[in-house]
Amino acid sequence: MATPQGRLVARLKGSVAAHETEHKKARQRRAARQKAERGHPNWSKAFGYLPGPNGPEPDPRTAPLVKQAYADILAGASLGDVCRQWNDAGAFTITGRPWTTTTLSKFLRKPRNAGLRAYKGARYGPVDRDAIVGKAQWSPLVDEATFWAAQAVLDAPGRAPGRKSVRRHLLTGLAGCGKCGNHLAGSYRTDGQVVYVCKACHGVAILADNIEPILYHIVAERLAMPDAVDLLRREIHDAAEAETIRLELETLYGELDRLAVERAEGLLTARQVKISTDIVNAKITKLQARQQDQERLRVFDGIPLGTPQVAGMIAELSPDRFRAVLDVLAEVVVQPVGKSGRIFNPERVQVNWR
Repeated sequence: MATPQGRLVARLKGSVAAHETEHKKARQRRAARQKAERGHPNWSKAFGYLPGPNGPEPDPRTAPLVKQAYADILAGASLGDVCRQWNDAGAFTITGRPWTTTTLSKFLRKPRNAGLRAYKGARYGPVDRDAIVGKAQWSPLVDEATFWAAQAVLDAPGRAPGRKSVRRHLLTGLAGCGKCGNHLAGSYRTDGQVVYVCKACHGVAILADNIEPILYHIVAERLAMPDAVDLLRREIHDAAEAETIRLELETLYGELDRLAVERAEGLLTARQVKISTDIVNAKITKLQARQQDQERLRVFDGIPLGTPQVAGMIAELSPDRFRAVLDVLAEVVVQPVGKSGRIFNPERVQVNWR
């Protein structure tokens, strides 16, 4: 290194080493990509699976929990509901820690649960469809249609983990004020009781113990009607319609890929690609809205409509699931106290069926 020749040799050796390192990394990337395309796992442990002689196998204890979780989310349950169920059952994460809404949200977005192999996808947030390279060699915990339907629900505005204030009390953001039209919000009185108050005009307030039992009773009564199935048929989730929407979305996603390829090959100008992309994205936005509306109607899944068993089922629903059912069925408006004074008048609670 003391002479120009020595420094030249050192630089050459460094360049050769860097060249070899880059080649090694390129080989590793190709190998990882090929492994993904063959459907091999890039993980050794995963919730819902156990190691088997021929690769990962569904865990008979936790795999059913995963499948049920997707169904529950589609039926209106919250991430918190599922976390409580799993933690109460002692079905903790693979690190032995209790589930949180954040860890559960990340888990339910993993394509591997649907038997799909992804390569270099986004670690957080919505599933990166472009990262999915094919079918996996392990058995899925949930079918693809259910997996993608659940993604539509998880991606819906307001479903992000951490927005707890909206669901802290059953009717917050759901019951309306009969005086000014704004929504009521739940809070605690000094005696510890929950009260729903209009924080816009402060002209309406009602105790949770007065309104909530009424709504549970009214909803159960409505859904137990002999003609409930026919009455609510237009509100019940249509599996065929949901599948049609999913296939249309897949076609549009493929159209975006085609536009990108044709632009790269010089077949389209940047302006042509922008116009076409805007049109396709507008169609995707409309379909996604229809998809979210369809999945919202899964709230009735598992509820024995038109039977006496409805009352017991409604009573057992989690607050988030009941909110979802009520939101699909009716609009709730609470009128001011009026002349009744301190005596609660049930007629203040107006239920307008949708």
